[in-house]
Amino acid sequence: MVKKLRRAFMMGSILVLFFAVLFTATLVFNSIQSDKGNLTAILHAASSWTAEASSNLPSLAKKLADSSPTLEVSFLLPNGIVLASSKEPIPDGKEIKNTEAVKQALEKGIGGEVSFKNGWFSPTIMGASLLGEGRMLLYLANSDKHIASTLNIAVIGLAALTALLLLVSRRMLNPIATDLTNQLNKVRGLLEGSLKTTDVKADDFFAELRDTMVNIIHLIDKMQYDLQQIQGTLTMQKDFVDNTSHELKSPLTSIFGFAQLLNEEELTNEEQKEYLSFILKDAERMMAIIEDILLLQKDTVEKPEDITPINVRDIAEEVARSLSPQCREKNIEIAILGKCSVSVIEQDMWDLLRNLMSNAVRYGKENGHVAIELKPDIIIVKDDGIGIAEEHQERIFEKFYRVDKGRSRSSGGTGLGLSIVAGILNKYGASINVESQEGVGTCFTVKF
Repeated sequence: MVKKLRRAFMMGSILVLFFAVLFTATLVFNSIQSDKGNLTAILHAASSWTAEASSNLPSLAKKLADSSPTLEVSFLLPNGIVLASSKEPIPDGKEIKNTEAVKQALEKGIGGEVSFKNGWFSPTIMGASLLGEGRMLLYLANSDKHIASTLNIAVIGLAALTALLLLVSRRMLNPIATDLTNQLNKVRGLLEGSLKTTDVKADDFFAELRDTMVNIIHLIDKMQYDLQQIQGTLTMQKDFVDNTSHELKSPLTSIFGFAQLLNEEELTNEEQKEYLSFILKDAERMMAIIEDILLLQKDTVEKPEDITPINVRDIAEEVARSLSPQCREKNIEIAILGKCSVSVIEQDMWDLLRNLMSNAVRYGKENGHVAIELKPDIIIVKDDGIGIAEEHQERIFEKFYRVDKGRSRSSGGTGLGLSIVAGILNKYGASINVESQEGVGTCFTVKF
């Protein structure tokens, strides 16, 4: 880009110089043409004067030369002998005879030429005329000092103009080119990732580029956000596969081990029953994991358009009855307060309440309490159990994340319950907030 700018500037400079030279050449040409016209007029006038004053050629030569301070007038014979001249000393007749002007005069009666024998900046305009029926020649030579001055001034002016253009190029074009290069480097840095969009401001660019840069920065921010989302999704998928494999492998290993013992050893009935109970427990655990995975998949389905409001209290009471065996084991009381209606699929509300309430019972303390508070579009599930440490609260909705892995497995948890809750709420555009303190209890607040 910088090279193109400099090339364009140089082309413009060359055009300026070309037109300056053309203008100067036109002035010189017009001046020469004017001088040639003057000499021709003098030649015609001198012809008539010579017929009357041929007896006093030196006087006539000086008289003709007085019309211009640079004019040289000579009378000579066709063989080159100079009869009279305004120039002192008298010029060489042979040299005059060999000029193109005299040769033309001998052939046509009158002739003229422009000579640069004194240099390109000092042109000499010459003219000659045949007089007295061919017996004598009148030779005029005018070294135009004005043309020489014009050419000298033109050369100096062109040199000054060239220097000025180079100075302008260095003082004006170079900073612009440098700024443009820096701006292009910033764009390249943004695209390559070596610069952050926060490191670049639209005001740092030329006004003509600012709107484009705003769009570029916006697109890069969007692309980076999308890339982070994709990377996050890929990481979650990998973690999900790894965790699922681990969660299923553990009970399978246990089932395989007890099955081998049942097959290879002679066991008492009590031992067989004990091993079978272990196998059944691990099989139930595998079934729970698979069911939760299926629930996670179901929660990715979009929310249906037409949903009728359902009574949340009825479902909460039904979930509480389903948890009565676990509540009796720990002597936990479930209280349901208030009422509300929410437009969701009934099975989704069941899964949501079942996971929140079962967690409250599972991690509740002996002789504890679980409270379900229902308000318009709000569901609150509180317990007075073991609580959740603050450093874990941001991650409890991740798949297979457990605060206490050993306790979670021993209590029958799969590590997917709160992930299922988050998936259901995401489908309906709802939110969930957790407040917890270790040893005091946990409160989940769901807002539709």
